[in-house]
Amino acid sequence: MPRYVAKRTLPAAVETVWEVLAEPARWADWWPGLATAEPTVRRALAPGALWQIEGLNRPSLLRRPLSGGSLLVLEVKPLRRVVFQLPADRVEVELELEAVEGDGETVATLVVAAPRFGGLRRTMASDALAKLAAVVRPATA
Repeated sequence: MPRYVAKRTLPAAVETVWEVLAEPARWADWWPGLATAEPTVRRALAPGALWQIEGLNRPSLLRRPLSGGSLLVLEVKPLRRVVFQLPADRVEVELELEAVEGDGETVATLVVAAPRFGGLRRTMASDALAKLAAVVRPATA
């Protein structure tokens, strides 16, 4: 299964990035093709947590939309790492965070593994990190 990797420096402290990740309702703001995400358990970002998700349903000639269904959280290391699956699309995702000392920024590395002809764009990982950077960017006065 092909793996797509992207790395980006996010303009926020790791704690701020983690706040976004810990809130399922905010995932639609940064995960491409996702319309909604709702956890089925109280501790949403914990190993074994299952979320119900809905895609945007905008297919194109070469790409099918993100399926609805579920998101399964596999691994969580607070402020450092999240691993999850989108079982309906056979996609596995690893997101690593690393605080930039004294800078208030975070280096994020995203790895997306998906079937070769599953309709996932090669730019999915970099698109997701670009959207996450926009979400966590501090508002300017």
